[in-house]
Amino acid sequence: ARQAEAEREKRARKILADGECLASERMIEAARLYEKTPIALKLREFQTLSEIAKEHNLIVVTSGSDNMGTMLGCSKAVNR
Repeated sequence: ARQAEAEREKRARKILADGECLASERMIEAARLYEKTPIALKLREFQTLSEIAKEHNLIVVTSGSDNMGTMLGCSKAVNR
């Protein structure tokens, strides 16, 4: 019984480690994308703030963003 439990724990640790590696690879891919397209990073930031606000019933006020007009223009161009 102990050996079976040890095997299950070993498999669980491997599955967890594999998941961590996959998540790390995805984060690296995302970082590269955001590096190439800063507008995508800013939009993701807004999306995250929106999700937090909804989850906690908050109103989020952001400071004047740099190049907000440029960002809006870029997002319209991307959506064409």
